[in-house]
Amino acid sequence: MITGFVAEARRLTAEPLERLRRGRLPLAFGSAAAVFLLWSLHFSALGASIVRLISDVSPSTPFYLAVLRLPASMYAPAPNLPVWGSLLQVFVVFGVAETYVGRRRTLTVALTATFLCTLSGRIMCYLGPGSIVGLPWISRYVSDTGPSAAVVALVAYLCCVRRAPRTLTILLTSMVTEVTLLPNLAGREHVVAIALGLIAALAVPAADRLRVTGVRSPGSGIVTRDHAGLR
Repeated sequence: MITGFVAEARRLTAEPLERLRRGRLPLAFGSAAAVFLLWSLHFSALGASIVRLISDVSPSTPFYLAVLRLPASMYAPAPNLPVWGSLLQVFVVFGVAETYVGRRRTLTVALTATFLCTLSGRIMCYLGPGSIVGLPWISRYVSDTGPSAAVVALVAYLCCVRRAPRTLTILLTSMVTEVTLLPNLAGREHVVAIALGLIAALAVPAADRLRVTGVRSPGSGIVTRDHAGLR
């Protein structure tokens, strides 16, 4: 078990470490810088006001504002998570992801997971404590910022595309344990993030195959899109 886990870790980190030595992880460096910038702004009254204006999100935030603040809310300080934790999560996971799946796909998965987790939190708060998946009404006012949802979704996604079942098992176990011991907004959203990462691992390759699928027209040398593909 331990040997297999070490082998998976090497497979996941070998190329990113090589890129790090050459300074070729722009998304990881840029994302970590964004986390540090938003955190450092909190030390002045004006800076804290700016951070709240551009990134503050909770289940009670009007939906259009939550959408507008999405990119910044992913990098904003997270409740109950020290800045070094956010920096480490973002730099490591975004660095591995951009190495193996590219910057565009990394951001797509991260932002989509953040948005859908925020939306799921709103739904759970709306359902209320009377539902098995609902949350207490007070959760509507809990800050829902930080990179954790994006990071968890990316780790689940990478474990699938890079064939790392042991790492995925550890992630699943830790998240289920978290939501069992602390059934709060963040814990519930982390479980949702795992599901989104697994769905992305299934959906993205299928979408890629669909996009590039073509059929050769009879009697011609022209390759056209299949009717099932994207035009």
